[in-house]
Amino acid sequence: MNLFRNIAVSLIAFGLTSYLAIVQKWSLQEFCWCIWLSALFYSWTCVVTAVIQIMLTARTQKDYYDSKAAFLKNISPELFTLAIIPVSLSVGFIALYLYAWIFSFYGLFLSVFAAMPPLNLFGPNGFINSDFFTPVVYLTEKYWLMILATIITNADDFMRRNSWERIVLPFKQNEILRIHLMILALPFLAMMMWALFKDAYQQLTIVLLIGLFFLIPKKKREEQNVVHSNSADK
Repeated sequence: MNLFRNIAVSLIAFGLTSYLAIVQKWSLQEFCWCIWLSALFYSWTCVVTAVIQIMLTARTQKDYYDSKAAFLKNISPELFTLAIIPVSLSVGFIALYLYAWIFSFYGLFLSVFAAMPPLNLFGPNGFINSDFFTPVVYLTEKYWLMILATIITNADDFMRRNSWERIVLPFKQNEILRIHLMILALPFLAMMMWALFKDAYQQLTIVLLIGLFFLIPKKKREEQNVVHSNSADK
């Protein structure tokens, strides 16, 4: 049942995003920045939901923590629950900062190879001289549907029991690597679409890339959840 639901959600996200890309006449450069933005928010969502879950389940999961660090057995559940709050918040803040730093590096790369207006934000000399959040806010206001579609199609990732592992999930799920795949695939698909469809090649290439982004299957979530459940129960 979950498989059919995930397929249906992915197809809806693909259809809506493709429709928006065609209606708004996205350029290939805009699509690259959309992928960058979506992967950034996916990473941040992993961190935020993980931190919230850690704080909410600390007391009920104390046996799990005790099995990982014996000295915790000497700490009362009440004190442990209180102590986990600043620890998880600190880890979450560091993770959010690291993802922002990583994506700022990718943004510098895109500002050279996928520069687009306004150049003071997304040009070679613009992004590097702009603060990180101004371009993010600009893109979010314009391409929020891409963010929403990405988060919804990956909703199962935010329900995993092993919340600490979710903080690094974007690396394990290769969400960040999709940026590289999209950029590497873009020139080849663009040339192929141009040879076949001439002036209409940009929108057709973007639709193909949106299909790769939303419809590439991941590992079976049921298997992943079983593994994480077993590890948390030990």
